[in-house]
Amino acid sequence: MAEPVTTNIEPKTPASDDTPHDALLLPRLALLDAGKIPLTSWTPSSDEEQRIFRVWKGFTLAERTKDTVSWIWDYGVEIQSEASRRWICMPCVRQKASSPQSYESRGTQNAEHHLWKSHGYWDPSGRRRTPLQTKEGRKAFASITDLMGLKRLEPNDQALANNLIRRFDQAEFQKLVVNWIVESQQSFRQVEHPRLRQIFEYLNPAVRIKDAHVTAKTIQSLAIQQFERHRDAVQHALRRSPGQIHIAFDGARTRNRHALYGVTAVFRDEDNQLRKLVLGIPELVERHSGENIAAEILDIIRSFGIEDKVGYFTLDNAANNDTAMREIAQELHFDPVRRRVRCVGHILNLVVKSLLFGKDVEAFEDTVAKGEALARAAHDTWMRRGPVGKAHNFAIWVHRSDVLTQLLRQIQQDSYAAADDAEVGKQRPVDVVIDNDTRWLSQYYMIKRLLRLQPFYEEFIAKAKRIFRDGRRGEVGRRFPPCLEESSFLTENDWAVLRTFDEILSDFHVVVQALQGDGQPRCRASGIRETFGSMTDVLEAFEFLLSKLEDAKSQIETHPEPEHFGINVNLGWMKLDKYYNTLRDTPVYYAAAALHPGLRWTYFDEIWGRHHPEWVEEAKQIVQQLWSNEYSNLQITVASTADGPALKKQKTVLSSFDRYRNRHRQSNAPTAGADEYARWQASMSELDRDVADPVEYWHLKRFEYPKLSRMALDVMTVPAMSAECERLFSAAGLMEIDVETTWVLNIVAINPREGFVDSTHDSAAE
Repeated sequence: MAEPVTTNIEPKTPASDDTPHDALLLPRLALLDAGKIPLTSWTPSSDEEQRIFRVWKGFTLAERTKDTVSWIWDYGVEIQSEASRRWICMPCVRQKASSPQSYESRGTQNAEHHLWKSHGYWDPSGRRRTPLQTKEGRKAFASITDLMGLKRLEPNDQALANNLIRRFDQAEFQKLVVNWIVESQQSFRQVEHPRLRQIFEYLNPAVRIKDAHVTAKTIQSLAIQQFERHRDAVQHALRRSPGQIHIAFDGARTRNRHALYGVTAVFRDEDNQLRKLVLGIPELVERHSGENIAAEILDIIRSFGIEDKVGYFTLDNAANNDTAMREIAQELHFDPVRRRVRCVGHILNLVVKSLLFGKDVEAFEDTVAKGEALARAAHDTWMRRGPVGKAHNFAIWVHRSDVLTQLLRQIQQDSYAAADDAEVGKQRPVDVVIDNDTRWLSQYYMIKRLLRLQPFYEEFIAKAKRIFRDGRRGEVGRRFPPCLEESSFLTENDWAVLRTFDEILSDFHVVVQALQGDGQPRCRASGIRETFGSMTDVLEAFEFLLSKLEDAKSQIETHPEPEHFGINVNLGWMKLDKYYNTLRDTPVYYAAAALHPGLRWTYFDEIWGRHHPEWVEEAKQIVQQLWSNEYSNLQITVASTADGPALKKQKTVLSSFDRYRNRHRQSNAPTAGADEYARWQASMSELDRDVADPVEYWHLKRFEYPKLSRMALDVMTVPAMSAECERLFSAAGLMEIDVETTWVLNIVAINPREGFVDSTHDSAAE
């Protein structure tokens, strides 16, 4: 850290007695504080020339036909291309600015202004007054003493001014601004807003004096710079992972119609901590075919050099993903069916739609999508879907009207205010929740909210009718809107149906909440350490939901609409059972459950042994095949046990009794030639059923079962859902700005939370 710099340093150009010294010396003080005292020679070195031409590709050193007169050429170098000549600021180059300042060579005024304002250099001949020696210059380059009303000749004021100058860190200021832009998902252009800059300058005049404002171009430059730094750190972490790296990808469209694909990775680090990373958010500019998707994913995988470490892919059920997997598998040499995991969240969403809307769900959704522009057609289409269709129409109708939204709020507020119960009086009004195609189980949240609003429904309909009549008074033949027609009203029977669906869907909600986690154990509010999103829970989740639907089928006759309800429940069960049967395509589902010490094959016997013992045998064959083909002959170098508990040393002198005991005790060390999988199946403990974290269990077993622990940890860390992609798009914000730089910037904004890249960005000053 440089020693405090006082104002007795001589300026480069003589100043009159009334020149504000702090403003004149400000740029020089900043350079001295940063340990960057300007050098006397500004001739570029070979390294500096390389840095210049990396920025200005297509340029060469200029060939001048006559000597230059202006003093600015002592501080710059001229380059030329076929189209132009430019002056490059050498102080910027020396400071290793990512984009050194440059100007057209035809004029010198801009370069003079920059050298003075940014670096404190001025015409050394002394024949010209500095900007601070002119009236216009003092106005443009007002000093801190002027702006803060300090007296330059007063020692205390002088010390305060110098302290403010030294304490302002331009690089740190720019970091804070850029971090704010990224984390609050602002447009890059926001940093150039005049009002925002006024606020910064009001808080510290040094922002203007030192020209510390960040531009949109600065942020774009930073994005690329940080991404390259990020890539190296991430690639190093990925390559050192002791197991497979699992991939998930999914698509989304920005508000300004850019088609982006989020690509995320899950893997174990060297300390067996489960880590997640964003690998890329490429834009798909061509047709969304499986071949084009695969090309983008393969480019990202190759850019990180992890072709030989890729494990399983968690994807939704889109047909183009089938094609993409075949293309990726052909390049990376694996079985596309066995390595593809179907996103459980997507599956359960399809099941819920079948449960609520019955058959031909896809055709129904297509009809709705085409008819949304025609409110009446969309309304009638939903009406044919029973109580849930009516509920949807009501929620959409209220949501689209500010008048009706305010009416619903006011009715709730009046009811709460009139309540005798103080706790009821504290409640706040809520709005309707509309269902959509982008959120899993969105119909469940719509139904749950409507059930909360049911006590206000009748009053709302009556007042809505009155508002409509008053607004259309005098109009002959004017009909009520569709949602105020008698046939659209939710009846007591409809509400009963909605309550029944709410009960059934609450189980689906619980499962989605459990499986959409990131697989990392966390201490919950209750103090219990739990893991959500584990592959070990998927088989149990299917069994749980199938049993719930079977319970619902057994109660069909008690339902207010038994025929309609029975058909829909059966369709939901059939959809869930269809995907249940696809679990055998990918070995991870069975392997993750079978290798859970609290489940093992006992669980399979419990759920299938009585009615389908052949399923148990098939599952065992699938897991055995995975073990035999991919892990039993795997060459693994087990790390030192230094990080585990120290082992007690054996006695060097053994008595006859010691030797007898040793012969009859089983060793925990691996036996040469023994099959680890068979050994582990034969070795059971009473404590196994209490294992809450199977990943940690197998990490501790890595010395006893090095190959089997690798297999267990690989399959147990596969994401059950592609929820990380959803979270990625939410974090990225899908801003309406330049996608090329947005996605790389968002990657380096999100990944620091995983500890691979420092979240504090390097400055990229203009």
